[in-house]
Amino acid sequence: MKIGNRRNKERGHTLVELSMLSVLFVIMAVLSLDVGYVLMGSEVNDRACRDAARAAAQGDNYATALRLAQVAVIPHRADGVYVSSPTVDTAQFTYQDFGGDPPPNESPFVSVTTRANVRIPAPIFFLGSGFGQNGTMQFSKTYVFPIVKTQLFL
Repeated sequence: MKIGNRRNKERGHTLVELSMLSVLFVIMAVLSLDVGYVLMGSEVNDRACRDAARAAAQGDNYATALRLAQVAVIPHRADGVYVSSPTVDTAQFTYQDFGGDPPPNESPFVSVTTRANVRIPAPIFFLGSGFGQNGTMQFSKTYVFPIVKTQLFL
């Protein structure tokens, strides 16, 4: 066997191994990108919900509290392409102040739910399972804050 043939065979084996590993690395990179967008969308929605609930707790009535919550999510706008801007779910919004006279062992509270959608840039499917439905995941978060109103006695 000639030495030249051995080197050519070794180069061929190396090229095959490198091509197999590069496919694996591309899959891992795309999966990391997908997970990154999912985490970013979840975090944006979580922060928006917390800020909206905190703002709504400052409201004097249902309408004011809802408006404060809707305004509080505006700074949390996302790119709109892969991560949608969080929105306040008005159907899940609760403002319970008990008319200023809460029953014993109850506190006035406000409950705010926000929703955001994340479109996965490169959905990867493993054995029939994948990210969300049609490459889109919806995040929903609910926070409950106490309504604290202090009266100043002068």
